[in-house]
Amino acid sequence: MDDDILQQVEKARFPSPWAGSIAWAQALIQWHFILLPNAWVETEEDLGAGQDELTSAVTAVLAAALHATAIEQGLDAPDGGRLLQVPLQPVAELVAAPDQDILQQAVPEDDIIWPQARDLLEHLLTAEDPDGLAVQDAVAALATRVIRAHAEQGETVGDRLRTIPVLQQAVERLTFLPYPVAESEAAAAAHSAGGLSAEAHRRVTESLKAHHRIQQITGEVHPALGRELLLMRAALHDRTVLAFADYASPEQQDNAHTTAQALREQDAQSGLWRGEIPPTDNRWDDVPQRYVRQEYTAYLSHAAAGRQTPALAGHVTSVHLIEVSAHHTPLAQLRNHPCGQGRHRHDYRVRIEVLAPVDLLTEDASARLRTAASALERAEGPLRGKDLDRLGGGVETGTDERWLAGWVHQWVGAQLPPGLADHLLVEVEATDLEVVPAVHLGKAR
Repeated sequence: MDDDILQQVEKARFPSPWAGSIAWAQALIQWHFILLPNAWVETEEDLGAGQDELTSAVTAVLAAALHATAIEQGLDAPDGGRLLQVPLQPVAELVAAPDQDILQQAVPEDDIIWPQARDLLEHLLTAEDPDGLAVQDAVAALATRVIRAHAEQGETVGDRLRTIPVLQQAVERLTFLPYPVAESEAAAAAHSAGGLSAEAHRRVTESLKAHHRIQQITGEVHPALGRELLLMRAALHDRTVLAFADYASPEQQDNAHTTAQALREQDAQSGLWRGEIPPTDNRWDDVPQRYVRQEYTAYLSHAAAGRQTPALAGHVTSVHLIEVSAHHTPLAQLRNHPCGQGRHRHDYRVRIEVLAPVDLLTEDASARLRTAASALERAEGPLRGKDLDRLGGGVETGTDERWLAGWVHQWVGAQLPPGLADHLLVEVEATDLEVVPAVHLGKAR
């Protein structure tokens, strides 16, 4: 246990007991959010709320209940020094059956520490419309789960906060421990070639989650994106458990095992794996997380292969090369079409390049670009094996790649963050011709 952090907890003093209540509520929430994440994920999905928004709402309820209990117990010393003695059971009871007046009175009217807290709490407690009541119930239920989890393991706020140093150490290991673990030369090479930090890993996962949700709403879900999201989630769970070691909660361990097995099963059905050993191999049976590490290693290697040295100062380049087959039928009036036939197939090489300022081509944007390129290669994607003259999509149809490059540019650009499509270059070439005429070369910018 880190004695310095423990001493900081014991000796902490605040401008007011309300300020201390906010700080300790945030610490209790952080513990629950990290070690028991499923309740947060479920509530976010039910409400369609963002993580920050939901955390603020739960913090307002929990801080108000903690402060109200401190006042009722005579533990509201001006510097917040006695808050560690606040019993958890009365706090849990107040959160589970919230008294509007008591909670609102616990928030100072002249609050300068968190000026929005009073309005936020009032909005939560006085909701009357169906949507507002649903939010009220969900926030109250989540806040109750947080405080009850602590009350089951300690009698006072101090009992629980004294475990924070162990959590801090685990979080630090998560920050600095390389992932994937170097079980092979490929894993070590992939990490040195550009492994994601834990924070970048989390941000990419959240971005993919939001992007996937948008596709679900529009009814245009691409399997490659869903698979990448599942891989990133499984890897993040595995990464967390490895870093937390003995401190990992049963829920964290179960999440890592469950998502790893889900990735195996999905890949076995879809055939989308990139690693050397297939998901059906029995060597993954005991520890399916090792399959996740193989696929995450392949993911990093594939991403590294698409990077090039920046061509301009302050810019970065991401390049993806894909090969895909598709059909086309020349218009009747194109008598000089070099293929000399009706509907026929070509194998195309598509080069997708983004050269953009570093603040535009972020890790999130790179992840979306990789997802889009991967989707184009898949049989269930929008291009492979399709008839070019039926793609449409708002791009004026033409002959072969001249038009195909424009279609790919439009489709990929729609998957990228705003503004990045302006830096997108797509080049298409038919690879199965001895002599490549101009009609089989296309470029779109």
